[in-house]
Amino acid sequence: MIEDIRKILVVGAGTMGHGIAQSFAQEGYDVSLFSRSEQTLDRAKALIKSSLDTLAQEGMIDRKQIPAITGCIKMTRSLEEGARDADIAFETVVENRESKIEVFNQLDKLCPSKTLLASNTTSLNVFDFIKTSRPGNVLIAHWYTPPQIIPLVDVVKGPETSEDSVQVMLALLKKIGKTPLYLRKFISGYLISRWQIANLRDILYLLDNDIVTPEELDMAAKAGWAIRMMVLGLIQRMDFGGLDLSVKSLDNPYVRSQMTPLDYKPVKVYELVKQGHLGIKTGKGFYDYKGKSEAELCQERDVKLIKILKAYKGIEG
Repeated sequence: MIEDIRKILVVGAGTMGHGIAQSFAQEGYDVSLFSRSEQTLDRAKALIKSSLDTLAQEGMIDRKQIPAITGCIKMTRSLEEGARDADIAFETVVENRESKIEVFNQLDKLCPSKTLLASNTTSLNVFDFIKTSRPGNVLIAHWYTPPQIIPLVDVVKGPETSEDSVQVMLALLKKIGKTPLYLRKFISGYLISRWQIANLRDILYLLDNDIVTPEELDMAAKAGWAIRMMVLGLIQRMDFGGLDLSVKSLDNPYVRSQMTPLDYKPVKVYELVKQGHLGIKTGKGFYDYKGKSEAELCQERDVKLIKILKAYKGIEG
C-alpha cells in the first residue's frame, strides 16, 4: 500500500541521486543516500543545500522547512545500513551493465523481500540481464535532470514486473508531485532522450560547420522551438501546422537530401572532451563559465526552470 511506504534508498549520489533523494525528503520520507565515496556525499550535501535555498528563494518551499528536509536525508557509505527497512530502492549508478548487475545483486540480498527495486538507467534494458529473487518487484523509474524540479519520470514495466509494482510506483511519484509516464515495455532512451539523441547529430553538424555559434543556436531553440512546445507539445503542433504540410516535408526529396548524413561524425565535441572541457563540472565546455562553481551554475539554471515550471503548471491548469 502506498500509505505503508516510509523509507527510500537511493544508490548513487551523483548527477541524479542527490536530486531524487531531495524530492522524497521534501515530502517527508526518510531517505538513505548511498555512495562509496565520502567526496561524492559531500558534493551531494552541498548541491542539496544550494537547491533548497533556491527553492525557498523562489517561494517553492518555506525556508523554515529546510532543516527538516535535510534531516530526512541520511548520507551513508554502508549499503547494508541504507537497505535496512527500505520500501523502495532507486539505483542511479554509472550506465554500465556490470555495475548495475553488482548493485542489484547486493540490493536483492540486503533489502527486505517487499522492497521495489527501480533502475534509473537511460539506455540499458536491465530486464535482459538483472537477475533477482523478486522479478515482479523490479522496474525502471527514469528521472530527468534536475530531478528535484523536472516533473517527468518514465516508469517502465519489465516482462515479469507485476502490475501492482507499477501502480505503486506511479502512485508514489504522483504523491510527491511528479508526472509519471507509464511505458508498457522498454525502449532505449524512452521519449525525451531519444529526441535529444536524434537532434544531437544535427546540432553538432551546425556547430562543426560554423553555421551558428552555440549561443545563437540556444537562443533559437528557446525563442522558437521551446516556447511552442510548452503549449502544444510535439504532436498537437503538427495539428496546428497542418498534417498535410508534415506529409509534404516527409515526401520532399530536396528536404531529405539536405538532412545531416546519418553517419556524420562530430568534431568539436570530441575535441572539447579530449581537452578535458566537459561542461559545468570542469568550468568549460562549449561555453566558458568564467570560474563560476557548479553549485552557482545549477542555482542560476534552477531559478529559470522554476519560473518555467510555474508557467507550465498554469498552462496545464
